[in-house]
Amino acid sequence: MTKKRIIKLGAITVLIVIILILAFSYVLTELEGKNQGKSTLKDSSQGTHAMHGMQHESGTGMEETRSQSGTEPFDSAQDKPGQTTEFVGIEISPEKQQLIGVKTEEVTLRKLVKNIRTVGIVEADERKIAHVHVKFSGWIKDMFVYEGSYVKQGDPLFTIYSPELVSSQEEYLIALKARDTLDKSSYPEVSSGANSLLEATRRRFRLWDISESELKTIERTGKPLTYMTIHSHMNGYITERMFFPGMHVAEHEDVLVMADLSTVWVIADIYEYELPLVKEGEEATLELSYYPGETFNGKVMYIYPMLDTSTRTAKVRFEVPNPNNKLKPGMYTNVTLQSDLGEIISVAEDSVIDTGERRVVFIASGDGYFEPREVKVGKKAEGYYEVMDGLREGEQVVRNATFFVDSESRLKAAFQSLSGGTEETITVGGGGEVKGIRDINISFSTDPDPPESGKTNFRFKVTDPEGKSITDAKVKFTILMPAMPGMAEMRSAADADNAGNGVYTGELNIPMSGSWTLGVGVLMPGKAPVNESFDLNVK
Repeated sequence: MTKKRIIKLGAITVLIVIILILAFSYVLTELEGKNQGKSTLKDSSQGTHAMHGMQHESGTGMEETRSQSGTEPFDSAQDKPGQTTEFVGIEISPEKQQLIGVKTEEVTLRKLVKNIRTVGIVEADERKIAHVHVKFSGWIKDMFVYEGSYVKQGDPLFTIYSPELVSSQEEYLIALKARDTLDKSSYPEVSSGANSLLEATRRRFRLWDISESELKTIERTGKPLTYMTIHSHMNGYITERMFFPGMHVAEHEDVLVMADLSTVWVIADIYEYELPLVKEGEEATLELSYYPGETFNGKVMYIYPMLDTSTRTAKVRFEVPNPNNKLKPGMYTNVTLQSDLGEIISVAEDSVIDTGERRVVFIASGDGYFEPREVKVGKKAEGYYEVMDGLREGEQVVRNATFFVDSESRLKAAFQSLSGGTEETITVGGGGEVKGIRDINISFSTDPDPPESGKTNFRFKVTDPEGKSITDAKVKFTILMPAMPGMAEMRSAADADNAGNGVYTGELNIPMSGSWTLGVGVLMPGKAPVNESFDLNVK
């Protein structure tokens, strides 16, 4: 067997071993995940205690809540779906709050203004676009304008020769002479008939858009004009020119297209979830990169009735004054539309944790206790949510370090699930809840001390508030390192054996050094479970 083939077989063997290890790890993770169950929102008041020195104790007088439904079995590792806790209340010492930067903000009435930002395209105002054409056929002689020219009302556009037009001018001259001759007739019918003929000829010129100045020239000279001049009837820019001198034009053909750009339209796309906030007549601000520091004001003119299914947007038309012609059709512009939501109870956006199924905030209840609460939020405006349900004005919610508080709460909930313990509340007269005094205290030590990666022995001391040893408890403990970028969550759990005199011992393999969290669950017959968590620094 060649050396190259031996290396190839060795590489294949290593690859197979790695695949088997990954598959085994996946199966273990799936089995453990099924035992953990789903989670629901629920209050608690257990704290996170730091490890100081070699001996660690949970303080006496700590509060816990008890439920009306009774205590669930401690050794029931498989919780029913929907009955485990996703978020629980936690206590954080002032020192730790300062370390992680916990800050709170009051839930209060705020005047919220929703800024809707989008991009629009400048277009000509369709109401001010004119198509210039003649109502008779003929030949263009002179063209006085070109594409892009600005003309004022009354300015000449082009001249045209039309046999039909020359014939009508000759009829007009005949009618003028007939009026002058017959106007002195003693017969009113004759005089009236001459005037009617002249007026009919004049009306034909007006329908052809021949100006009064052209008619006066015909009257003054007494000769028909070979080439008639067509004048502009509005102010605007020539946007299209279809004919050039010498070309024949029919009565149905456009010669020029003009647009008045003193006001323009901006067509912008608005997402469907923002459409309810857009109202006709609302003011908008436009900014263009071509004019830094300069803004233009417009207003919503029309909301188109159809939605683009590919972009989930609807078009909105804005009308914008354009006196200096800085806004040119085809330009892109940034559009900001401000929608006033009024004064409403609101909470900061970064205070709200979105789990996908619900939204949760943490209420600062005082004395370092943070309570999770499900809320219903509405519109979002400039960093704040409208509060529709779940919060009252004046309550304090966590704003800064929400991620750390969320992690602490989820971590504690996970330990409660793993240890099988559930905290409870008791209901007193009037339906209110009261907190009971903890009647179990837990302290622990490790061997080696301080703990190191590898096999580590844990020794737990369980006492009552008076310091007497509790000898009939069940103790389960778990170590956990949360998931980090590039590394999955690691956890390991074990039962502690009763060594007598309130001491319970157990062993766990700590995979690696670093900051771990130790969770301890204790249950005595007839009493509510107690769950504690400690910081564990492993060398």
